[in-house]
Amino acid sequence: MVSVTEFHCLVQEYVARFTELIFPRPTVCPDCHAVDVFIGHGFYLRKPVSSTQVHRLWIKRWYCKACHHTLSLLPSFLLRFRHYLLEVIQSVVVARFEDNASWTQVSLRCAVEGLPSPRTIRRWCVSFAAHAPAWWAAVQQTLAHHDASSPALNPLGENTGPHDAPRAVLQAALHLLAWAKTRWAEVRDYGRNDRLRFLWHWGASQGLGRLTPALHQTQCGASV
Repeated sequence: MVSVTEFHCLVQEYVARFTELIFPRPTVCPDCHAVDVFIGHGFYLRKPVSSTQVHRLWIKRWYCKACHHTLSLLPSFLLRFRHYLLEVIQSVVVARFEDNASWTQVSLRCAVEGLPSPRTIRRWCVSFAAHAPAWWAAVQQTLAHHDASSPALNPLGENTGPHDAPRAVLQAALHLLAWAKTRWAEVRDYGRNDRLRFLWHWGASQGLGRLTPALHQTQCGASV
């Protein structure tokens, strides 16, 4: 199990300030719903990749005494089972779907010394496009309930869906973030470049799963 956690820093500061970080103990187990049953279960190593380097960081893990499952506090700048930092993945999907860049242009803009590879870039985009309608519908439902005047709302309703779902969900994420900043202090310093970071954080709390899940990939498998 994973709990997407906001540590109010990006990867470099997370590593530098690791001994000063506070790792919140979850109150309720998201699997069995037992209360006050988590005990510390150490850390595990992740090696996420930015455009220029590999980072080494430790992820806090808790153990549920009731259902015997573990829960990891995944920083919001990471995605589950993804080798690259969220900021790298965001740069790719924004270039492709919002800026209408060609595959060659996306690689030139987002890849450093050939990484991420063209194959990985395409895989991210195909995955994002396949799952964008579900995420867009969830954002529409939330905005309709909490911010009915939002210009991001589809007047025909969430079930009709947008013609260009990937672009739509990127735009809708900005409106969702604008609404969230009026409610939660922890995201008030988020800007345009943090929209997928926020969307991933919000979506995990809504049970939407992985932001860019690998197609035909099981939850226990590895992916890039």
